[in-house]
Amino acid sequence: MRPPRPLDWVRRRPLVADTHLGAWLVVLATLPFGLDSYYDNPYIGLTTWDPESLMGVNYHVYHVAAEAAMAGENFYTAHPPGQAVFEYLYPPITVLAWYPFTALGWTSGFALFTAISVLAAAVGAWVLVDYVESFGHELGWVDVAFVFALFVLSTHAFGSIYYGNINILLGVAFVVGFWALSAHRETLAGVVFSLAALFKVFPALVGLWLLRDRQWRATGAALLTGTAGLLAGVALFGLDLTRYYFRVVPGERSRTAEFVGGYPVDGFAYMTVQRPLSHLLWAVRPEATYSELVVLSVAVCAGAVAFFYVDIDGQTERLMAIFATTVVTVLVLPSLRWYAVLVFLPLVALAYVWRTGPGRGAFLAGALLFSVGETPETVVSSVGGLPDPLAGPAVAVFSVTTPQTLGLALALAGCAWYKLRATDSRIVAALRTARSRDTL
Repeated sequence: MRPPRPLDWVRRRPLVADTHLGAWLVVLATLPFGLDSYYDNPYIGLTTWDPESLMGVNYHVYHVAAEAAMAGENFYTAHPPGQAVFEYLYPPITVLAWYPFTALGWTSGFALFTAISVLAAAVGAWVLVDYVESFGHELGWVDVAFVFALFVLSTHAFGSIYYGNINILLGVAFVVGFWALSAHRETLAGVVFSLAALFKVFPALVGLWLLRDRQWRATGAALLTGTAGLLAGVALFGLDLTRYYFRVVPGERSRTAEFVGGYPVDGFAYMTVQRPLSHLLWAVRPEATYSELVVLSVAVCAGAVAFFYVDIDGQTERLMAIFATTVVTVLVLPSLRWYAVLVFLPLVALAYVWRTGPGRGAFLAGALLFSVGETPETVVSSVGGLPDPLAGPAVAVFSVTTPQTLGLALALAGCAWYKLRATDSRIVAALRTARSRDTL
């Protein structure tokens, strides 16, 4: 696959190339909650923004951390004025990315970073559309607009725009990385994936797919880039600060104590398999520790990935394996729903490419549930008003998980059903062939 050429890409594209009702539904379903979040927030706007609010707070952390680093201070203990709970959470070398922004005030820097995120979203939409079209499905400008809206207006993107987080950039990095693999540009893919992992670390789980797909050049490029980044951090900021990051910072962001005994419905809105598993584990083993929960979540996610990695010969099976990889990446550890941008490429590609077959209904239903941008506490309050036969089970389910987690699990179940039926069909075909040979 050659890189998409902008002029050709624009000239040949009709307004509507084909009807993709399932894909349109998957993408458009993410917009109402996102648009409502933008509309209802009183601080959004050039004349209404209150710099003392949480708008831009994540970017403000990056800005303050860069200023502290430039002053030779411990930037992990620096925080914006009046926001002591917000601190820098990425490996040392990454703070260099924010140095240029310190030439501006933090509010101007936030505006610039928001513009960069929107521009990156446009690039991500362009590349994702080209990725889908490589499977033989022509998309029109309506599709381009829908995918772009997914990156900037959806319920999963709102938080990254509003708080000034880097998650949209990470989502675009995943899109570019998987596109690069399909274009046989393995080195580019490895570098892009590794840069994403240098910031948030957990995106490094995409390496599972690189190994399964035997993308050795991409794997090598990712390892070299990541190792070079960590070593550069040691060289520039010292070994003590790197040790501080690995010993202290990851624990600060995980709130592990809250999972012991079963994660509460009104707790932090983490999107993770550890929420439902925590209730299961402590119901069975009241004396269990959080470490056991981590082991259990890894085992469950590893089993899911292994199932989808068994057969990756067909294009649909490959997309499902990539989807499983990204889902596990965001669910195995405590993650906010803003990280859901990492699953955009396989989710959208499957919605367009997978047109018929068993399990597709479950996949689409899961994708719709995934688009619900509410916390478990709010959902439980809403479903509690359902008629008696439905209210009890609905409250029980959403008390222990988030709509996004349940939606991704349901979508994966649909993919699993497809793979099982496809395997059964191949077995039946092989048996018929064997019997016909015996007859002859």
